[in-house]
Amino acid sequence: MEQSNLKMQHFKKALTTLQEILNEPYSEIIRDATIQRFEYTFEFCWKTLRAYLNEKHGIICNSPKSCFREGFSVDIFDAKITEVFLNMVDDRNETTHTYDEEKINEIFNNIKLSYFEAMKILYKKLRN
Repeated sequence: MEQSNLKMQHFKKALTTLQEILNEPYSEIIRDATIQRFEYTFEFCWKTLRAYLNEKHGIICNSPKSCFREGFSVDIFDAKITEVFLNMVDDRNETTHTYDEEKINEIFNNIKLSYFEAMKILYKKLRN
């Protein structure tokens, strides 16, 4: 249980840093910093979910997509949020490998428009 509490603390701190950068006026530097913060927040997000699923439901999942699918199967979130998380995994994987400005801007917009909110929803559900 202590490990999941520590993961929750890291997840919360990462969400806070992501929220801070999202409140800044747009520039390429802010965009790039947002994507960097998204990357580590995403890692805390899915790994916290993985620990929760293991501890509370005895579910073992070893990839982000499998964890988000399992989260849906135990009613942590609905189909719409699950779809957002699955798209988030794809975009997270893209951030490491893309240098296409259009794709980078698309990911930045996804973070602002849906990914941050989905991660906040998950944090609140796991905290209760």
